[in-house]
Amino acid sequence: MAQLSDAIEQFIKELMDQEAQIELRRNELAHHFGCAPSQINYVLATRFTPDHGYIIESRRGGGGYIRIFRMAQDLSLIHN
Repeated sequence: MAQLSDAIEQFIKELMDQEAQIELRRNELAHHFGCAPSQINYVLATRFTPDHGYIIESRRGGGGYIRIFRMAQDLSLIHN
C-alpha cells in the first residue's frame, strides 16, 4: 500500500511543479491509479497538510473537486 501512496503523492507533486494550485477530481484520480477514492483521501490527509506546506480545499459529490494550494514560504524567516 505504501508504494501506491508514494506513487499518488509523486504524481500530485509533479503536477504541483508546474502550478502553485491544482484542481483534481477524486474519482478520476482513483480511477487513474486503480484504487478506491479513500486511498486518495489518505494521501491528501497525511502528505498534503499545512505542516508540509499545502492547503486542501474539497467538495464531495458529483461535481466535487479537490484543490491543492502550495503555501508560499516566508523567506523572511530564513537567516543568512
